[in-house]
Amino acid sequence: LDGDRFSRLLADNAGPAPLITAEGRSFPVETVHLGPPEDRRRAPEAVAAAVHRALAEADPIRLGTEAGGVGVLAFLPGAGEIRRCAEILERGLPRDVDLHPLYGALPPAQQDAAVEPAPPGRRKVVLATSIAETSLTIDGVLAVVDAGLARRPRFSPATGMSRLETVRVSRAEADQRAGRAGRTAPGTAYRLWSEAETAALQDFAPPEILRADLA
Repeated sequence: LDGDRFSRLLADNAGPAPLITAEGRSFPVETVHLGPPEDRRRAPEAVAAAVHRALAEADPIRLGTEAGGVGVLAFLPGAGEIRRCAEILERGLPRDVDLHPLYGALPPAQQDAAVEPAPPGRRKVVLATSIAETSLTIDGVLAVVDAGLARRPRFSPATGMSRLETVRVSRAEADQRAGRAGRTAPGTAYRLWSEAETAALQDFAPPEILRADLA
């Protein structure tokens, strides 16, 4: 939430509304920029490669093989990309790793399986849309892979219809995703773009009221 903007919006004669921030507990997250894929349509392949790297570089005990927990949370823009990435990963994941998709159209039982901690002695990879940014709490995520993409509906007055667009995430969304790796212990966030590209991202995603059909 863009708190400073809301504070100015609610200003009165005494000035902007007071902005009070309560910092939650978090652990340090190391950010690793892997660079973008040559073609954005190759995002599932790039995410799969980054997941393998995250699993190889992480300490298996710290990733939850003793206590159970999620190892890697990867963000992709939509269900199609998640299915393609899962097909690639299924051919080469270690035997102690369980793979789960997570998006809004899945049956509740499959969503629950993705959110629940992994059994003792197992690791877990969750391939998710932006639903895992804020809507759901997944404990034990110590490595995040972020494709840097999101799918948003946009209304076209010319056609009178809304369509989904694949766009770059905002800086706030990228930070929110990376923060998922530092909820329970120090973690790592792997970003599929260069460090210089971060400065070009929008500070916040445009509000839905500017993109939706107001009727």
